[in-house]
Amino acid sequence: MRAPRSSAIVPSNTRLAVVRRGWLLVAVGLGIAAIAVAVLVARLGEDDEGSVATSEWAESVCASLSGWQGSITGLADVEGELTQESLEERLDDAGAATDELLAELQAIGPPDLDAGDEVEQALDDSAEGLRESYESLRTAAEDALDAETPSAFLQELASLAPEFQALVRQVEDTVAALQSASLFGEASAELEQAFAEAPSCERLREAG
Repeated sequence: MRAPRSSAIVPSNTRLAVVRRGWLLVAVGLGIAAIAVAVLVARLGEDDEGSVATSEWAESVCASLSGWQGSITGLADVEGELTQESLEERLDDAGAATDELLAELQAIGPPDLDAGDEVEQALDDSAEGLRESYESLRTAAEDALDAETPSAFLQELASLAPEFQALVRQVEDTVAALQSASLFGEASAELEQAFAEAPSCERLREAG
């Protein structure tokens, strides 16, 4: 004969404790899930932080290059009255413009492309090349300042005109390099379109 089942009744306060414990576990689980989602969203945001729409990026690049090109064009103009003192002022202005160019280009950040970091690095390399070319030209121009006569000064400076113009053209080479399909693959098409449509890039092409 089977023993009769226990008919003990669980106290209500015990049942309440079990229910509360269950809700606590659910709440903890939901809290952990919410934290995980927040962390994921934050990380995704960090990945995109600093990237710029390609069209905006191209506009900023060309605007910076255009401003710098204007300063260099002033150096290349040896016509009219040019004294040793005025050349020194132009060199100082162009040097400040070069420093400003590098700071502006570095502050732009990468374009919003899969190859954005590579494009940004290529721009940094090109900007550094511009700086080195300018420094080389500046050294040569400063040598002209040591000329003993005004006519010798102008002759030496005039001989540097091809280097001045080459430095100006280097801006166009920079833009062309950033659109190179061999460097950035599929991203080059979007870059090319962005450079073609940006107003500052159009002005840069017209100036060249």
